[in-house]
Amino acid sequence: MEVSIFLAVITASVLIAVYSRYRHAARNARDFFVASGQFGAVLIFFLTIGETYSIGSVLGFPAGIYTQGSGFGMWFLGYILLSYPVGYFLNPRIWALGQRYSCITVADIFRDHYASRALEILVVLNTALFLLPFGEMQFAGLMVVVRNLGWHIPGMMMTGLSALLTLAWILLSGIRAPAYVSILKDVLMVVAILLGGYAAMHAMHWPVGVPDFSSPDNGGHGLPGGNAFIVSTIILQSIGLCIAPQTVAFLFTAKSPRTLQKNQIFMPLYMLMFPFLFMMALYVRTSGATPASPNDVFMVAVCTTLPDWARGLVAGGCALSALVILAGVCLALGPLVSRNLMPGHSDRAQKIGAQITIAIYLVISVMGGASLSGLMVILNNLYYIGVTQLAPGIIVALLDRKVPAIPVIAGLLCGDLVGMGLFFLHIMPAGLNPGMIGLIINALVVWAGISRTPRTA
Repeated sequence: MEVSIFLAVITASVLIAVYSRYRHAARNARDFFVASGQFGAVLIFFLTIGETYSIGSVLGFPAGIYTQGSGFGMWFLGYILLSYPVGYFLNPRIWALGQRYSCITVADIFRDHYASRALEILVVLNTALFLLPFGEMQFAGLMVVVRNLGWHIPGMMMTGLSALLTLAWILLSGIRAPAYVSILKDVLMVVAILLGGYAAMHAMHWPVGVPDFSSPDNGGHGLPGGNAFIVSTIILQSIGLCIAPQTVAFLFTAKSPRTLQKNQIFMPLYMLMFPFLFMMALYVRTSGATPASPNDVFMVAVCTTLPDWARGLVAGGCALSALVILAGVCLALGPLVSRNLMPGHSDRAQKIGAQITIAIYLVISVMGGASLSGLMVILNNLYYIGVTQLAPGIIVALLDRKVPAIPVIAGLLCGDLVGMGLFFLHIMPAGLNPGMIGLIINALVVWAGISRTPRTA
């Protein structure tokens, strides 16, 4: 039964992807990657909210609660919640900047505003490096789901078929396919989380049978560096979530800045799902179940409390969650290579080059679980450290300061080197996140450089 439901969900996603092509076949590179800025409120809402309900969040939040206690939620929920007001003010301005320069990628902003080929290449290398682990992460999460359902499918076959499905979506209609499929994905994930959370509460005889589940009162809620680390990480990652390359590309698909602001108002409603994930982690912790790893907590709760048909819906929702995020990352990475790293080609050549890049990236991601897992874990930890270093350069562009690229290049390099250096040396000055230290130094270097430059319109 669960396999039939799962296959029905996957079939529905393919039909939706085909429908997304109807009257919207990608005619040029801009249409393929950012839908020519034609998305309305509904598509933008489901596309940009996808990061909140990625397979990493759905599996990672219960895993963190299970291992570190309720204090983990302060950091995890804090940065997501803070990203909404940050995005309310930041997103429309980034959209306007994209309209001014006809941008498709975040690197286009730096190239056109600062008129620097060196800065453009640096931004591409910076963002591409930290996007590398995302493919492997999605496939790893998908394998957690399959393993707990007891489906006897070879890992390479499952990830290979998933990669082919993702590539098929992208080739069909570019960014439109994951945008349309994300509606189905989010509906299924909300249903899955509600069902799983309610079943967990019922099994624990909520609210009478729910015990206290707080982490030890050590001032740091079980996380290294204490409260300073939590607060600095929340600030760092809330900014990073808004300026990540795939997020910026999604902003460029919107019809108007007002659409983006309206969506930010309603996005916090998605946070209502996290208490249900919390209850699932609490159920596994108190039921005596022994998950193979913390990442299995969500699926252990699902498999022990829900019937076959519901498990099929959960599996389908998780699969779409992984593949929609993967497609978004592919569509951000492809033009970074074909448009920014190797410029000067025709519009058609940019599309073909991006599609080849995406195919290569998917192959590397499929093989990543077997051969690059250690490296991928390190790169994942470094993701927000590196991506957030773009913030000072973007803010200067938003302020319309025409300054030389040199201070922005110097700031970006200093931020990356300091943040990664402190991370690898396991040093946290004053308990702060290494990425925040790097960002502060980055901003100071940029400020010192532009303060010596006359203000021009």
